[in-house]
Amino acid sequence: MIRNFLFIISFFIGIIFISIIFLPSLLMPKNIVIYGGKLMGHWSSFCLKFFLSTKITIKGAENINRDQKFFVAAS
Repeated sequence: MIRNFLFIISFFIGIIFISIIFLPSLLMPKNIVIYGGKLMGHWSSFCLKFFLSTKITIKGAENINRDQKFFVAAS
């Protein structure tokens, strides 16, 4: 219960902080916005691993075509 509470607090404070820092980047080049999105992904991964000891596995990454746009949906 304590780990869950610490996860929720740190996760949402981090996401809010990153969102506020990268808000002006919406007027900047696309690469800066993409960097902010990657940073949010790394923060989410860190919080899941550190607080909840969750193992993250990515299967089939070698099958993704890097030349085309795609949408990823997780169940």
